[in-house]
Amino acid sequence: MNAGRAGAFSAVCLVLTGCQMFDEKRDSNPQDPYASLSQSDVYVQLGIQYMEQGMLETADADLKRAVDLDSSNSEAYNALGVLYDRLQRDDEADGYFRKAIANNPENYSARNNYGRFLCEHGRQQDGMAQFRQVIAAPLYQQPWLPLTNAGICSKAANRNAEAEGFFRQALQANPRFAPALLEMAKLTVASKQYLPARGFLQRYREVAAETPASLWLGAQTELALGDRAAAASYLERLRTGFPDSFEAGQAARWGSLH
Repeated sequence: MNAGRAGAFSAVCLVLTGCQMFDEKRDSNPQDPYASLSQSDVYVQLGIQYMEQGMLETADADLKRAVDLDSSNSEAYNALGVLYDRLQRDDEADGYFRKAIANNPENYSARNNYGRFLCEHGRQQDGMAQFRQVIAAPLYQQPWLPLTNAGICSKAANRNAEAEGFFRQALQANPRFAPALLEMAKLTVASKQYLPARGFLQRYREVAAETPASLWLGAQTELALGDRAAAASYLERLRTGFPDSFEAGQAARWGSLH
């Protein structure tokens, strides 16, 4: 797996059922909103939570238990696809995503995750086909997710104009979606449109914590616009907050402002 591409998708890749802890007393609580879940779905929830905690072996066991209990559980296969992608067991991840979709063609989180997986592995055309199905679904309530993933996929294929169109659609659907704001900042810096880049970065900072990428983009933007003090402030926050990041290494090679 290409680590750079995987990182680009990380903010918008995992779209699964919400996670809750379940204990042995859950069935005795009539107010428990999860009391109606099947045993299989309970194990899906647990598996997702363990995956988010980095307990991947436990997550694997719970998700496979979910499949044992219900071999048609689309969300269990979706979660297993995400898990095996993280484990870099690509063939198995691909198979699990396909099973998720085969068991429920309207599992749009699975299609979004599978599209992201395909794009990361150089299968942009297949990935875009998955995203387009999600984007076209009239009842899907988070269109900014597949739109942003489609933009990242297009950008990876060097189709920047197409990528920008997807990112702008994502921001029309959700003006505060941080990954789309950051991607637009990247595109505008790359095309030397520094005033729009400043605007996208300002909007990004209103909704998300600073990252090495946002700080590095900010430094480049402010230096290009002639604000040396602002550029130096970005660089200082990058070097002190994220000293081991790739962007801090770029900043070190960039040298002092002059």
